[in-house]
Amino acid sequence: MNTEDNTSDPALTFALLFRGGAIATDRPGVSDGFRPLELPTGERVTALGETFLAECRQHLTNADAPIGVYPLCPDTHHVYWGCVDFDEGDEESLIHAKNLELALDRMGAKGWIERSRSKGYHVWVFFTGGLPAADVRNGLLAMCQVVNAPIKEINPKQTELTGRGWGNGVRLPYPAGRQPDRNVILSGGAEIPMETFVKLAHQSRCTPATWRPVSALYSPPEALPATDWGVTSTAGDLTGLAAVIRSNGPRPESGKPEGDRSSTLFSLACAMLKDGHSAARTLEELRSADVGWGGKYAARPDGEKWLRTTVENAQKRVGK
Repeated sequence: MNTEDNTSDPALTFALLFRGGAIATDRPGVSDGFRPLELPTGERVTALGETFLAECRQHLTNADAPIGVYPLCPDTHHVYWGCVDFDEGDEESLIHAKNLELALDRMGAKGWIERSRSKGYHVWVFFTGGLPAADVRNGLLAMCQVVNAPIKEINPKQTELTGRGWGNGVRLPYPAGRQPDRNVILSGGAEIPMETFVKLAHQSRCTPATWRPVSALYSPPEALPATDWGVTSTAGDLTGLAAVIRSNGPRPESGKPEGDRSSTLFSLACAMLKDGHSAARTLEELRSADVGWGGKYAARPDGEKWLRTTVENAQKRVGK
C-alpha cells in the first residue's frame, strides 16, 4: 500500500480504511475461534502493508477467508478507526446507531452504519491518519453519552497494549460469505455497494483537528464513594421501576428460594441511573437493598467490590 491517494482500487481503499495492529480470523483449520492470524512461524500478521492488502482481497472475494482487525497498533498505541457495536437487537440498536451518526455529524465527523452479521449495528469512524487510541475512545464515549447510548462495546476497548494480547478485534464488513442483508454499510437506510462505500468513506475521513473537540467532550463516570455498610435506606426517593424493584426484591425461583439477588441488584442499579440518580446514591441503595434481602454481599470480603462493579457495569449499560 504505497499511497493513500489512489482510490481506483476498491480493495486497496478498503485496506487503507481498516488498517490496524493485527489481523483476526476464525477460519476453520486456521484459528480456534476469533483469534490473531499467525504465520507458520507463529508470527502474528499485522493489519498493515501488502500482506494485509492480500488478506483484504481474500476477505472480499473468498467466502472461506473472512477477517477482522485488532485496531491498536502496538508500537504507537494509535488507531486508524473507531467502532461502536450496538447489540441490543435490530430495532433498538438501529435507533442508537442513527442517534450516534447524527451526533457525530453535528460535530463534523462522519459515522458509517453497518448492519452487523447476526443482530444489531456497528457505527464506524475513519481517520486521515493514526490517532491516539485514548482520544478515539474518549470521543466515541462522549458521543454515546450525548445520545444516551450504551457504551459496553466501544472499540478500541484498550488504549494501550500490555504485552498479554492484542485487545479486542472487530470483524470487517462485506465478507464474501455474508448473509445477503448483513455485514453491509447503509446510507439513508439503504445498502450501498462496497466500492461506493470505500470511495465515500475515504473522502470523508475525520481529521485530527475535527476529532479533538469531540474527544474533549468526554466526561469520566462519577467516582464512587468509600465503603459504608452502615447506611440507612432512603428508598422513599425512588419512583417507577426502581421503586418496584426495591419494594418487591428478588423473585423466588426453582432452586433459588431467595431469588437471584445479583441480577435484581443490577436491574435496580440500571433503573436508578436511568431515573437520574447518581452513582453514589445508587451504590448506597444497593448496599441497603443487599442487607434487606439477606446480606449476601455484606458478609463477603469482596462484597463492596462486587457492588461497585455492579454500579459500574450498570453505568456502562445505560450510558451514564
